[in-house]
Amino acid sequence: MPGQSRTRWSFRPPAMLLCVLFLLFGPSSAPASAQINPGAARYRARALAATPQTSITITTTSDAADGDTASFIALQSRPGADGAISLREAVLASNAITLTGGLTIGFNIPASDAGYDQVSGTWTITMGAQALPTLTRGNLTIDGTTQPGSASAPQIVLDGYGVYEAAGQSNGFTITSSHNTIRGLTLVNFYDDAVLISGAGAANNRVAGCYLGPNALGGPASQPSYFGVELRDGAHDNLIGGSDTASRNLIAGNAHSGVLIQNATTSHNTVAGNWIGTDKRGRAAMGNPVAGVLISGGAHHNTIGGASQGNVISGNDIGVYLDGAIATTVAGNTIGLAADGRARLGNTSGGIFVVRGAHDNQIGGTSAALRNIVAGNGISTSSFGQGIYISDAGTANNTIQGNYIGADSSGVVPVGNYRQGVLIGAGAQGNLIGGTTAGARNVIIYNGLGGVRIDSPSNQVAGNLIGLGADGTTQLGNQFNGIRIGGNFNTIGPFNTIAANQHSGIMLTGSSTTILSNTIELNGRSGICVAGPATTIHDNQIERNGSGSGPWPECAIRGGVVITGTDDTLLLDNSILSNDEAGVTVYGGRGNSILANSISDNSTSGIRLLQGGNNGMPPPQISSVTQMSVGGVACALCRVEIFTDSYDEGRHFAGATIAGSNGAFSLALEPDTLRDPHITATHTDSNGNTSSFAQAVSAPKPSPSPTPSPTPAPASMPPLYLPAFYR
Repeated sequence: MPGQSRTRWSFRPPAMLLCVLFLLFGPSSAPASAQINPGAARYRARALAATPQTSITITTTSDAADGDTASFIALQSRPGADGAISLREAVLASNAITLTGGLTIGFNIPASDAGYDQVSGTWTITMGAQALPTLTRGNLTIDGTTQPGSASAPQIVLDGYGVYEAAGQSNGFTITSSHNTIRGLTLVNFYDDAVLISGAGAANNRVAGCYLGPNALGGPASQPSYFGVELRDGAHDNLIGGSDTASRNLIAGNAHSGVLIQNATTSHNTVAGNWIGTDKRGRAAMGNPVAGVLISGGAHHNTIGGASQGNVISGNDIGVYLDGAIATTVAGNTIGLAADGRARLGNTSGGIFVVRGAHDNQIGGTSAALRNIVAGNGISTSSFGQGIYISDAGTANNTIQGNYIGADSSGVVPVGNYRQGVLIGAGAQGNLIGGTTAGARNVIIYNGLGGVRIDSPSNQVAGNLIGLGADGTTQLGNQFNGIRIGGNFNTIGPFNTIAANQHSGIMLTGSSTTILSNTIELNGRSGICVAGPATTIHDNQIERNGSGSGPWPECAIRGGVVITGTDDTLLLDNSILSNDEAGVTVYGGRGNSILANSISDNSTSGIRLLQGGNNGMPPPQISSVTQMSVGGVACALCRVEIFTDSYDEGRHFAGATIAGSNGAFSLALEPDTLRDPHITATHTDSNGNTSSFAQAVSAPKPSPSPTPSPTPAPASMPPLYLPAFYR
């Protein structure tokens, strides 16, 4: 790579010059001292065949190839004019060996070699214009750790600054065969890839303990390689890194991405245990400017991380970029923090992107060993800044489980992502955040624009802690809403705990959202703010919300549930207790039904209707109460619900009936129904409009001998009313 201004792939040596070079320096032009007579040559060939040699040692940093590369033993016997063995010669010889079994290339280069740098303690092989031969034989290990001497970093450096090949071929190592290992080398300054693993025959290869991008000192190279490692065109079952510290690669400072896995036939590769985008201490950024790991073009069933072998992927633009990837597992990684799992070292645009039709990918898992830590990502100048971003039509059936999103590795120290913890948008659907088992729970805390935002249809958020730390008690609310839903037909629940978020626990602007069986408490503005139609809120615990005083104009009313300017909400069988201001506020909108809930101890009222909400429907009147029945006047043919409460709301649902055509109603009570000192009621008309609570009346004291005769049910009774969209 002679300079920045070169025109890519434009240079080709003239054919005549190549012929002259071959004649001058090729294997057939060995020096006279190496020539032997034909009889001796035949005897030597038979001896070599009888005692095959499976290993060879590199003794020079020269890139020359003037020895006999017919085999390892031939090369060792006839190393050429310099009397030394180069890496290029050893690779050529390995490709020529036809015997089965493994081969090893080791190193023992003296400190007197011209390529030795005493300051760094490294030996640099400065390559000429040609890349190394492709590894075509297989079963070859090239092991830089065999170089004598003590080192905390790879001592053998392969410098490709001068390599000048055809497009896509200026690589450090190109591997098209199987069961090869590249270990303990520093590869710098390659115009294309430090390591390329390509083709269906490229299987079960390993790259371990290498610097791929950084220089020998672990700092930026003079000219970055384009990719640290690329796997493509059907490469499969390869391992980049490993589960032990010695196998860790440092993949940083490349011109595009640290690792690229691409093409629809490329599968079942693993990237594990590496530091991608950091310096050699894992503390500072030395990022890859597109992505730490990029999987694209339909590559499938690849794994980034894994149990006890996660990567640190920090300091890049995007940490993990699944661009059309299929069935990828991203698990056990630290994404956005330093190697200690605590200090912020964010990826600029976000932690994990799942886009452009990526589907059936798994982010995290249901065991702690599969948990990703996705925290500290994003900056103010980025258009993104999410922990996890899922986008585009066809991006579907992706699962996010068991992760800490916005927390450090302890799960209770906040390191929020700049914008949302998770954002799903632009048509992505059928994605799941969390799950119904304990291990599937994500902890989503302290993110700048909220915990989860969904602007696409038909996704689900279930079983998560959103605003609480991993201990379930430490309040670390997201700095806007816990969940914001702008898309249609999404489901929140079951089993989320959405707590201590600075605005609302849940903010809804999309239609037909279902909120089922969640705990929603201690959120600053409201538990749930509904500004989208046809929402169903069923079987939730909504308590102690509305005590915050944030400046946000959106959904300005505080309380337990706020329904603002929208229609056809159904609140059914929820517990709405001890919220600031009202338990339920309906501000404008029609057909909002509030049925069979437990609503009590809210600071101003249980249900209030503002600005014509539910047509400003006046409450029913209770005119008679006995131990056996409650009667009064409601709207004609309306559903009347009776409650008991310590004050003037409705903690305990006592039953329901339908008022007559004249509005009169009477409800027979089961024994011991009146367990609170006051009785209230609501009524709901045929359009689904529910009133506020009736003026409370005192319940009669129990009879001294509470053994009343059973009261038969009425001979016939109209069916209880539910709005059409719920029936």
